[in-house]
Amino acid sequence: MTARTVSSFAFAALLTLAGASAFAQHGPAPAPKPAPAPAAPEAAVDPATGALVETAPAGSSKDAKIEHIVTEDSQVRIDETRVRGITRRIVVHSKITGDSYEIQPRDPSRAPDEDHGAGQRLFSFGF
Repeated sequence: MTARTVSSFAFAALLTLAGASAFAQHGPAPAPKPAPAPAAPEAAVDPATGALVETAPAGSSKDAKIEHIVTEDSQVRIDETRVRGITRRIVVHSKITGDSYEIQPRDPSRAPDEDHGAGQRLFSFGF
């Protein structure tokens, strides 16, 4: 071999080693963190009743847990709103006539024999 061939071979070997050490210092680039998704209500099925339960996303404050439960069959759709596990509002929408009415839930702060409005239907007329 000639001196020129040996020096070319040595230069190529040194260049390869230098490139490998440069890549070893940096390593693979870290994957970018995905942007946080906007907070949306989560939907789940309540195992006890089988109803669809939507819960508001957890916030940093100590707000009340609000659940929106929707139950429906071929004739009616029932929307129930619970705050801290206590039913606050029940609205029944008829699929047949298109009318809706609200059922007044029991007030937990009153004794059952004093809460005369519990279970009563409340109709609202649009005038």
